[in-house]
Amino acid sequence: MRILALDLGAGWRGGQTQTALICAGLAARGHSVTLVVRRHSALAREMHGNASGETRVVEAPARFEASPALLLTVAAESRRTHLDVVWASDAHGHGAAVWSGVSPRAPLVVHRRVSFPPGRGLLSRIKYRVPRRFVAVSQGVAASLRRAGIDTAKITVLPDGLPLRAFLDRPMPEGPPYRLVHVGAFDGLKGQDVAIAALSKLVASGLDVTLLFLGDGPRRAEAERDAASRGLAPRCVFAGEIRDVPERLAASHLLLLPSKSEGASMTLMEAMAAGCPVLAHDLPGPRELCRNGTAGALLPTLEPGAWADEISRLLLHPAERTSYTAGGRTAAAEWTIERTLTRLESILGSA
Repeated sequence: MRILALDLGAGWRGGQTQTALICAGLAARGHSVTLVVRRHSALAREMHGNASGETRVVEAPARFEASPALLLTVAAESRRTHLDVVWASDAHGHGAAVWSGVSPRAPLVVHRRVSFPPGRGLLSRIKYRVPRRFVAVSQGVAASLRRAGIDTAKITVLPDGLPLRAFLDRPMPEGPPYRLVHVGAFDGLKGQDVAIAALSKLVASGLDVTLLFLGDGPRRAEAERDAASRGLAPRCVFAGEIRDVPERLAASHLLLLPSKSEGASMTLMEAMAAGCPVLAHDLPGPRELCRNGTAGALLPTLEPGAWADEISRLLLHPAERTSYTAGGRTAAAEWTIERTLTRLESILGSA
């Protein structure tokens, strides 16, 4: 197949991780892949490094999805070859594919990773009418598309895939001190504030515990100030964007994911594969990954006191954490990138 892939995200999140893995995997399977990325983005740096393989990478102007400069770049790439399919792996790529007029030349397949429904304005309705197929990363994401009026026949649920290096077998870390970890962008949605407030309560109760933050974003400084104002600076580490996330997870006692919104979390999947038990906000996506609480602990609230109580209980009951670790490993065994590639290859080929 001749595939034009679009990912115009600026940061490095689970979606960009998947884009890099999928483009490299499709190219290794013999497909011709051209990937349009945002100029100077984290994905552009990654693809120009060691991840691109046989993928042709084109950097587009860092503009909004309907800007003329961006649309001209996308349209030009669509004219270079006789495309078989266009794959938009993020929302901005979806918009650029529609507004550039690429989709009439080849069927458009859109990856959807967020659980909130599409907008109901005229332009949004047009945008969501164009794709031939939607790939939802969870049943919760698929449900949000159906509620927006998308034909069920157009929607396929396909969980993200993990590379072999994500699957680690390490002994359970000893403690105290107990090591908590949070992975996610500092964007106001991933709940770093809840994690810090819960940590404050845990320390006040006398528990010897630390908290490692992996990720970056516009509200990182705010979180650092919050931790410092509570006297928690010695117990918090803000490591930024790193590439050895599985190793950090494997060395931690518990992953915290108090997200306000979550379609399906790559972080949860990586933690399970690395043998790190998880505690997540009980949202449809995490609930699905945690198999209704058998592969990970779920909380129906974001109240910091409740999080502190549950964290304390799990840390002081290693047998329960071991049970979640085993359930998580069983679930993660199904989420391989090869399985995702095979199914996505079929979806793209039949679009």
